[in-house]
Amino acid sequence: MEFPFDVDALLPERITVLDQHLRPPSRRPSAAMPARVDVQQQIMTIVDELGKASAKAQHLPAPITSASRMQSNRHVMYVLKDTSARPAGKGAIIGFLKVGYKKLFVLDDREAHNEVEPLCILDFYIHESLQRHGHGRELFQYMLQKERVEPHQLAIDRPSQKLLKFLNKHYNLETTVPQVNNFVIFEGFFAHQHRAPDPSLRASRQSRAAVVDPTPAAPARKLPPKRAEGDIKPYSSSDREFLKVAVEPPWPLNRAPRRATPPVHPPPRSSSLGNSPERGPLRPFVPEQELLRSLRLCPPHPTARLLLATDPAGSPAQRRRTR
Repeated sequence: MEFPFDVDALLPERITVLDQHLRPPSRRPSAAMPARVDVQQQIMTIVDELGKASAKAQHLPAPITSASRMQSNRHVMYVLKDTSARPAGKGAIIGFLKVGYKKLFVLDDREAHNEVEPLCILDFYIHESLQRHGHGRELFQYMLQKERVEPHQLAIDRPSQKLLKFLNKHYNLETTVPQVNNFVIFEGFFAHQHRAPDPSLRASRQSRAAVVDPTPAAPARKLPPKRAEGDIKPYSSSDREFLKVAVEPPWPLNRAPRRATPPVHPPPRSSSLGNSPERGPLRPFVPEQELLRSLRLCPPHPTARLLLATDPAGSPAQRRRTR
């Protein structure tokens, strides 16, 4: 990919590493070197044009690599320059590789969620006219050495079929672990991060910890023995005191028998509003003969005596019958 300015003077090395600051690498000043402001602007132009070419090659609706995104994220961009061909004495760009660390939730082979922060391949592009010449492997291998990672430890963001074939051909990465997001990880990704310790190593670690830390361990708390299943009673028949409530019979069966002698100091009865008067004991049953005898012995009313005295036709027998 060619540019209207001198790429060879702008990027001194064959592979240039750019970070979020997009600063040109240190180089001795020369007459052919433009001003610093123009240099940073030229680097931003290279990044933008490479991002557009990558999006067009992958059939993406918009570029995922640009100078503004590089400045707003802590990503690293490896730019590969063509040192052999010098069209019009200005040099050319072969391709680039963008990587960055991201916090991801990935699934392992047991479909368990794991929170990891691996190095991710975010964008990879080699010019169409220079593919299958070993430039992609050269750029990818330089990145692995610079970042000190293994190929199976990487996570690839939405890889194309060309990239998957590239990884399978040069690094034998074929078997993938299914994920629910756009990232692809290969078998062996969790080999280094989630390796189960050997039982012998675990025993040796415990013995060393016991030697280093002489503090006695706290005694284990003894739990009460569990009751047998046959001794467990249902909740309804459990003998608890607060469940034993006597049922009171309705009135008047709940009245106590009448005492022979009333209490010396009966409780005062309140006649205020809201307090109902207490019911006294029922009177005993009176026989009919005793009731008639009490009526005969009852003296006549004064009005009845006046009527008998003023009636001249009344005979003594009639008066006795009336009385």
